[in-house]
Amino acid sequence: MNILKSTRTLICAGGMLLTSFLTACGGGSDAGRDPILGIPAAALVSVAVTPATASVNIGASQQFTATANYADGSSRNVTAVSAWSSASPAIATVGSATGNATGVAAGSAAISATFDSKSGSGTLTVVAPPPVTLSSIAVTPPTATITVGATQQYSATATYSNGATAVITDAVIWSSSAVTVGTIAQSGIATGLAAGQTTVSATSGATTGTALLNVTAPVIVTPPPGEPLPPPVTPLPPVTPLPPPVTPTVLLDLGRATNFAVLAGTSLTNNSGGTTLIAGDVGSPSQTVDPVQTPGFTNYKSGAILDGALADLQVAITDANSRTCTVNSASGVDLGGQVFTPGVYCYAGAISITGTFTMNGPGLYIFRTASTLNTTANSIVALTGGATAENAFWVPVGPSTLGANSVFKGSILGQSAAITVGDNTTLLTGRVLSAAAVTLRNNQIAK
Repeated sequence: MNILKSTRTLICAGGMLLTSFLTACGGGSDAGRDPILGIPAAALVSVAVTPATASVNIGASQQFTATANYADGSSRNVTAVSAWSSASPAIATVGSATGNATGVAAGSAAISATFDSKSGSGTLTVVAPPPVTLSSIAVTPPTATITVGATQQYSATATYSNGATAVITDAVIWSSSAVTVGTIAQSGIATGLAAGQTTVSATSGATTGTALLNVTAPVIVTPPPGEPLPPPVTPLPPVTPLPPPVTPTVLLDLGRATNFAVLAGTSLTNNSGGTTLIAGDVGSPSQTVDPVQTPGFTNYKSGAILDGALADLQVAITDANSRTCTVNSASGVDLGGQVFTPGVYCYAGAISITGTFTMNGPGLYIFRTASTLNTTANSIVALTGGATAENAFWVPVGPSTLGANSVFKGSILGQSAAITVGDNTTLLTGRVLSAAAVTLRNNQIAK
């Protein structure tokens, strides 16, 4: 009898221990909660989704969690075994097995999780991030002094509301407050005409930056009265003529595509109600929303001008692909943190930019890849030492994707792959040209 009693005690104790273990761990499913020793199973009461409310910007993500609550007061995380859905996928999508939701357009969407016939939901509000606006323009040098007939190169640097900066010397309107003292060309080169002072201004929209230009008369040295004039200068022997200058590198000619800032051979997608502004012609046979353009430019949806631009784009791509490679790599490259001089850079793998990439020095820059062109969010392409965006060309075989809030320079030439420009990304000196599709979202592009 004592042996039988001890055996029953051990069985009961072991059963209670296993029941506690299954309850604490939640089991692999509701069936895993089945008790031993005849104790009834706890029923599933509800599924709660957290957070109950959340807000993200367009393009950002929010992780939701599903929790199953049982009649015995226990609960467990069932995020990975629930079926997730969005009531408004045009506003927000959600991974069907992950609960990770992504904002697509402004509005609110119910995000639901269903587990073992019970459902719960949370609300995701998607908002458009504030548009990137031009905050200020800095003109350098802030003060300069030249003599009559001399010249001074000024540059204009824009600072935007998101903290990004860009050189926009070729994209502003230059003016002089005293044109009899000095004038300034639209390239930013000022010329002294008479002694005096003038204010040099660089204007884009309603924003203006200024600098001072002092013009002095040339100094003429005359001897004091009564002193003889200095003896005449003996002429120097004739100088041997210099050899003819080296023919510069032939730059890439875009032909009839030159005046286009955005060109899409199949379709152009632009977000409704956004802040996209294009300083250049736009062309595509299919457009969701016509992008806003600065005065003086045209949107072409058919006709000989659009057809000619698309044809000359292919000619330019063929030309770029025929150039001899300065660097020829069998792999890809991350240009972030690097400084390149003019040349033709060829890569079999993807070209990516993380952080800041700098082109330094005047000349032709061609970046070719047999794969994709990708930049990360907030990345920057910078130009120094006389490098110009008009002589920088990106020629990927695969799709191009520019990260959100990035600053890009140069013309992207897509032969047959799509180009996607991230939210609030700027190409204030560049072009987006593709024989395929182009997607824009709150972008500022100036050819």
